[in-house]
Amino acid sequence: MLTKYTRNVTTAGPQTNKTAVAPDPTASGLRVALVRITRGLRLHANSEMTPSQTSALARIEQVEAVRLGILASLEGVSSASMSKIVDALEALGYVERVADPSDGRASEIRVSPQGHDHIYALRAANTQMLEQVIATLSPDDVDVLRRCVPVLERVAEGLHEMPIDSNSLS
Repeated sequence: MLTKYTRNVTTAGPQTNKTAVAPDPTASGLRVALVRITRGLRLHANSEMTPSQTSALARIEQVEAVRLGILASLEGVSSASMSKIVDALEALGYVERVADPSDGRASEIRVSPQGHDHIYALRAANTQMLEQVIATLSPDDVDVLRRCVPVLERVAEGLHEMPIDSNSLS
């Protein structure tokens, strides 16, 4: 199945339109599988939030309270874009702005109780969907998947530790 997604990749940029060497099948297959899993979960999430809003809400929950500029930096978007995302989350009742205890002129963004409830519901629904799919796998496949989880966590941590290249393709 990996070969379906690991053929030569066409790269198109402002000054190039060439065929690159086929990527490592493990990396390419993993990328495609993760994208498909993420899309599948998003399709079934029944959430009124965009992926950017969902990501920002989870990040705010992770750091507990954060200034807008820092949140934008953490999410790799401009402050103007993050302002729109936070405004939408605030309109949904999922975040609230509170005075920064270290600087009363500034504000921090925190997840509201309603936002925590929404995050919990999304996570529970996603876990349930994955459990349903995993239940259809063979015991051997479930064992392989179980052993892969710590490895996938290390891959995620490695990606998190990499510097963000603003010129890279998504």
